[in-house]
Formats: sequence, structure tokens, C-alpha cells
Amino acid sequence: MDQYEKYSQRSVTIFLHHQGKYLFIKRSMTKKIDPGRLNGIGGRCESGEDFVSTAIRETAEESGQIITTDQIRLGGVVTLEGGYPTDWSMCFFIVEANSFEVTDEETNDSELLWLTPDEIFSGKYELVDDLNYCFKDMISNKGIVFLSAKLDENQKVVYHTKNYLK
Repeated sequence: MDQYEKYSQRSVTIFLHHQGKYLFIKRSMTKKIDPGRLNGIGGRCESGEDFVSTAIRETAEESGQIITTDQIRLGGVVTLEGGYPTDWSMCFFIVEANSFEVTDEETNDSELLWLTPDEIFSGKYELVDDLNYCFKDMISNKGIVFLSAKLDENQKVVYHTKNYLK
């Protein structure tokens, strides 16, 4: 199989934001993907679904919050190669939430946490590694982050390129 035949998964990651805090999911240690790590909420694009529609659907499913397109800001476009069974093409969105109220019906074996940036980077939590290379840039309005990363077998970034669009 050559590089153009390798399967790639499309997904979204959403960072709900409210009063200086961001909603993260802490994966259960029993999860096969990213056990014990923090990530934004989100998921895979369904067949025929665009990234924005996926973000709206996944936000409702994972948090219970109903959002509209005027609440959504594109924070980044991230591609990951290696580390996982498939490569990933992802859109990261920053969404202004209406409240801290969330439901966790879809995440009953993981934990939803509202955290400040200082808490996120305090060392208390382990982030999925690609967020170490783009999350601060996305929330600082540096521009839309374009990150491409190669991962090792532990899903750690071993090489990356990063650019911005204002």
C-alpha cells in the first residue's frame, strides 16, 4: 500500500469556552485511545457530513449544549500521521458556550472538566500530545493554526510543522 492508499479518519475537536474556562474530557484509563489524557470533546465525521455539522452534532451529543454556527470559531486544522491505527485529519473549534451546564450521557466512562488554561498546563493533567503544540496558540487568537505532526507508537509528537493564517 502506498502513502495515498492509507486510510485517514476525519474528525472534530471542540473546546467549549465559558467565563475563562474550557471544557475537556478526561478519558477513562480503560479507553483504548488516549487513556487518562485530556482532550476536547468531539468525534468522527459521519459519511457525507462536513466538519461544522459534525461539531454541532458532537457538541450536543457529548455535552448536551446546543450550539449554532455563530458561536463557532475555527481554531486549527490538524493532521496526524502514525501513532494510531489510522491517520487523522481534524478541525479544532473554539465555541463560546452559554453556560457551564453539561450532560455526560455519551461520556459515562470518562470525566468532563471545566478548566482554566493555567489548570490545563499545571502538570496535573496529561494532554493528548498534539494539544501541547497548538492549544495555547488557538486560545490566544494568534490565528488559525495549521499543524501537521508525525507520532510515535505512544502517540507522542516526534516531528511537526506549524503555520498560521490571520
